Amino acid sequence: MMKSISFALTILLACHTAFAEEVKRIVSADGSLTEIVYALGQEHKLVGVDTTSGFPITARFLPQIGYRRNISAEGVLSLEPQVLIATQDSGPEKILNQIEGAGVKVFKYSDKASLNAVREKILAVSKLLGKEIEGKQLWQKIELDVIAVRQNLVNIQDKVKVLFVLSMQSGSPVVSGADTHAAEIIYLAGGVNAAQGFSGYKPMPVEAIIAAQPDIILMMDRGGDHGVTIEQLNSAGFSLTPAGKNQRIVTMDGMKLLGFGPRIADAIRELGHEFYPDRGDK
Repeated sequence: MMKSISFALTILLACHTAFAEEVKRIVSADGSLTEIVYALGQEHKLVGVDTTSGFPITARFLPQIGYRRNISAEGVLSLEPQVLIATQDSGPEKILNQIEGAGVKVFKYSDKASLNAVREKILAVSKLLGKEIEGKQLWQKIELDVIAVRQNLVNIQDKVKVLFVLSMQSGSPVVSGADTHAAEIIYLAGGVNAAQGFSGYKPMPVEAIIAAQPDIILMMDRGGDHGVTIEQLNSAGFSLTPAGKNQRIVTMDGMKLLGFGPRIADAIRELGHEFYPDRGDK
């Protein structure tokens, strides 16, 4: 019986390895997965990416398939990929099913806001690409970097309150509550989420923002005129908070900040410096 199981496992691993060796044309529907492919030195296999795949810069010059939650079946299929890699929140689902029905293998990985999700994505993508050793080495380096960065952050007693602002909706900032990527990255960098009492992303009225008294406003760096302006924040009560009075606004590339990919340690380090200029990782 044991010989049969061992033989079956050997055949399964051999088939997976053979498939990994055959994968030469990949489309990525998530920026964090694109970064992992690059970090493993396999970017030559990428034939298309979604619009969140902005790092490294060379990824921006690859054919686009649309936003990761609204990808184009025609755009993907026109690139003739063997594989589409995505996260659980990529979609729409019916489009992914259509792509899979056309003969493209679709692999979906965790979209959770956790270090375990980073590990899962790296190890799974490296296995798909036949680079398991490199994937384990990449994760080990990231894990050690995160541990080193957080040593100077976890024991801070007087933690800053941070309000993540996603966008504006009818004059009110849409902010991150619990169970969000923004809330988790704030926690990992030693801060406290100023938006309490709800989960997900919701508009926050002026009175609630003033009552929350955030020390820092955190936003994605969208460039140009696409982000939230100081005037909009002030009209929503920002000027009456410690963050507004001290003009403490922190911005970061969205995928680096919320993607939970290979740059997670760098994101925590940079936020730690911004949250605690005198105590962050050096």
